[in-house]
Amino acid sequence: MKNESGYSPGGRTAVLLVGAVLGGLCYLLGRHYQLRVQTDDNLWSLGIIMMAVPATVMVTSTLTSSRLSLHLRLITLVVIWGLLALLGIAAARQDAFSGLEMWERREWFLAFSVQLMFIGLLLLPWLQWRFEPSEGQTFYTAFYRRYGNNVLTLLVVMMASGLLWLILLLWAKLFVMINITMFYKVFFDSGWFFSLVTGAVSALVVVLTQRLTKRFEAIQNLLTLIASWLLPLVSLLTLSFIMVLPFVGLEALSHQLSAAGLLNCLALISLVLVTVVFGPERNVQRYSSGLRYLIYASVLALPLYALLASWALWLRIHQYGWTPDRLYAVLVTSITVIWACGYCASLLFSRRDPLKLQDIVVPAVFLLMLILLILLRTPLLDVWKISVNDQMSRYQSGKITAEQISLNMLSQAGHRGQQALRTLQQNEKFMADPQRRRELTLLLTPREKLDAPVTQARLKESITVVPADLQPEAQLWGAIGNERYLATSCLGNKEDCLLVSQDLNHDGQPEWVIYQFSEGRAIVYGRKDQGWVMAGQSRRFPQGLTREELLQALAQKKVITVQKEWDDIAIFGERVKIDYYDTVGH
Repeated sequence: MKNESGYSPGGRTAVLLVGAVLGGLCYLLGRHYQLRVQTDDNLWSLGIIMMAVPATVMVTSTLTSSRLSLHLRLITLVVIWGLLALLGIAAARQDAFSGLEMWERREWFLAFSVQLMFIGLLLLPWLQWRFEPSEGQTFYTAFYRRYGNNVLTLLVVMMASGLLWLILLLWAKLFVMINITMFYKVFFDSGWFFSLVTGAVSALVVVLTQRLTKRFEAIQNLLTLIASWLLPLVSLLTLSFIMVLPFVGLEALSHQLSAAGLLNCLALISLVLVTVVFGPERNVQRYSSGLRYLIYASVLALPLYALLASWALWLRIHQYGWTPDRLYAVLVTSITVIWACGYCASLLFSRRDPLKLQDIVVPAVFLLMLILLILLRTPLLDVWKISVNDQMSRYQSGKITAEQISLNMLSQAGHRGQQALRTLQQNEKFMADPQRRRELTLLLTPREKLDAPVTQARLKESITVVPADLQPEAQLWGAIGNERYLATSCLGNKEDCLLVSQDLNHDGQPEWVIYQFSEGRAIVYGRKDQGWVMAGQSRRFPQGLTREELLQALAQKKVITVQKEWDDIAIFGERVKIDYYDTVGH
């Protein structure tokens, strides 16, 4: 027998158990992928769990509360969990974590959880219609209402989980003030507790919100009222921009990096508002005839926005090739085109009942979203594979230069990106530039090696001394190693740095200058009473200066000191050092 929340005692227990298990699963996945939950990582964990758990719990709760046979419900659960497992296996086959930093792994894992949340939310209305059919309602009416309820449920889950952990944080901090750290360690330092509690709370909120159907309907009505106020304003913006554009020309759009994003954003906002305001069982006559025609005219203009976004996106792809962001943009633009054209066709062919076809268009668009989200986690639509292959083929064919290759994108592409970077490392033309050579070397160097101490042995192995018969003191090598950020620029390639002995202050005692060609930087070390210290630096190399040119200049004694044109100031005999800018006149 069901209780007032819509669940039998066994069903409610099952939902709570599923929530806790899912939270623990998120924790174990984090451990498996070296994303151990620590004090400073709880925000990531909270986001991951609240994204992945509620949608799956809602799917499970729909099945456990169904009137259908237990065998059919169990088979459906197995199929859903099998689908999630296949998505995880497909994602792992992409080897997405290879070569990524810890924060990049967390970002990837959070993005994966967000996609799982959307998959669950898009799949849930279909399951609810199948397992809990609504008597006396059409499919679209039930789909519309339940999708709205599910989104509101997710928002409530986020609010409840956030408030819970704010209270627990206050609890822990208050006891820390009196030197009792047990609560802080249990709540935040133990990842298993954090994950299990968040998963269970998410499931509990899902159970409790099932009794709030009428309240949720009231909230939906309020949101619909707000949307009805915003829709005429957005429609006016849509029409005014498209009317002004012919007088300005498309050339202005072609120079904007965010043109496709802005156009898609406006089109999708308009489509969502139209879907909410003119939903099933809504009063279409709420507007005056003038406002209705304004809205209908803006809907007819939406396909133009989708086509303009496609054109702007095509320009960027033609110029710079594929990247993950551009692939995602293509998918979003495709959805916008189909959605906008569907609504436009409904207005053109059903004048007596505008937007009559939305009961077909909206579910079809949502089904397309679901299919694309699933394909994104399979090898069939691997955005990183497509992007890496396109970037390398464009470079090898000469369509783009070495300067146009996105090393940052390749470094985030997992195993395939690492292979592409090693291919570039074997390319003499690409490695000819010192700055590119240094950046690529750093990207391919393991993190543990980069974090290793800068020892004198490593510096001596990596830096060429000029003249070769003069050996710097051990204390100088120690001073160079102390400036870790500056010293690491010389550890990638022996061709990147020269350590030259020069007398820069005419006191008869030579200073040492490190010339870093990959950075276009010179660092001066001078002897003080306390030993060798960094005395100054400059990033004003002659344009394109190479190691060979500097060695030639040293051999010809053309590396000389030059007195500064502008002097310092002395006040009562105390010198005031002034650093002049290049903008002063000569």
